[in-house]
Amino acid sequence: MKNRDKWITIVFLIFILSIPAITVVRNVFGPAQGQEQLTDEEQAILENNGALGNESGGRKPEDAASSEQQPAFVRMQGRINTFIEGLFGRTRLIAFNTGLTSLLTGGTYIESTQTLLGKNDMFFYKTELDGHPIWDYMGINHFTEQELAAIAANLIATREYLEEMGIEFYMMCMPNKEIVYEEYMPDTIARVEEVSRGEQLAAYLNKNTDLVFVYPKNALLAAKEETPVYYSTDTHCNQKGSFVSMQELFAAAYGTKAALDSVSFRTDATDYSGDLVAMAGLTGKYSIDTVFVFETESADPAQYHDQVLLFVGDSFGGFLSAVSKGYYREVHWVYSTNFKHSMYEEYQPDVVIWEWAERYCEEFAKPILITK
Repeated sequence: MKNRDKWITIVFLIFILSIPAITVVRNVFGPAQGQEQLTDEEQAILENNGALGNESGGRKPEDAASSEQQPAFVRMQGRINTFIEGLFGRTRLIAFNTGLTSLLTGGTYIESTQTLLGKNDMFFYKTELDGHPIWDYMGINHFTEQELAAIAANLIATREYLEEMGIEFYMMCMPNKEIVYEEYMPDTIARVEEVSRGEQLAAYLNKNTDLVFVYPKNALLAAKEETPVYYSTDTHCNQKGSFVSMQELFAAAYGTKAALDSVSFRTDATDYSGDLVAMAGLTGKYSIDTVFVFETESADPAQYHDQVLLFVGDSFGGFLSAVSKGYYREVHWVYSTNFKHSMYEEYQPDVVIWEWAERYCEEFAKPILITK
């Protein structure tokens, strides 16, 4: 018995230690080998969705501006995280662990640090390293009055700054998927407060300022009764949800609004699997989403603006800006973390829309659109 336990321990240690060793060898002699490749279709979808970055790069704070200015601990942690992300066999091990827990629980639970399996094969983002979407859902991280006032002051100052350059300024906060599809959340996660942080912020700004700040929760709730507005397997809304959200902004900014059934969408795929199942290593098992693509030529000409739009946002901005191309002469999309003041001169925008997903909405307090 003792010898058996000893050999089991030795084999386990060899297995565990071999993974980082093989990773180092692979990175030195062949970093491209063994990495899983996306199909052209998946690559195109993820690029449009914002998951793979855009003309100015992805939302990766550790890469932003100046890594040399970061504390040594932060730089070291970033290198460790990068190494862990590239561990040999990581995706297969995650998939095995996820599949095993799903099998043992009859498909009602998966073991993942980032992905939560809800009802009806609906996946949610439960990370604590990329915002706190579950806290937002539970309503346990509301802003203080001082924090709300600081956000309002920054947004008002930003609007005034842009107005001096003749630029219109509008804002939007995209609801977390958990807020729109609450009925599919596991019963084990209870809401302490029904009003989420994004809704709290929108209510405060609409009551205390004259800013155009859009939180399209109610419009998305109404639209989802007729069609999916978020992917089941992805964090993001699809292009139908993006259209509905942009129409809410147009209503607030311009007083015009088109119905979802007044425009056309083509179907590009019916077996898409998004970022959430990829994180859990379940891409092959849950290829269940339909990809809708907004046909910009179906946009109502009465809503067209002969203007240049600079859309500054996060990964939701991929589809939001894609929809916007049906309504503006030019549309430029850039990640908030990669925005540079020189872009005002480069793009000569008539309109700036600043967007953050709800899990990042504290970022509205930062004067990034003003700072040179």
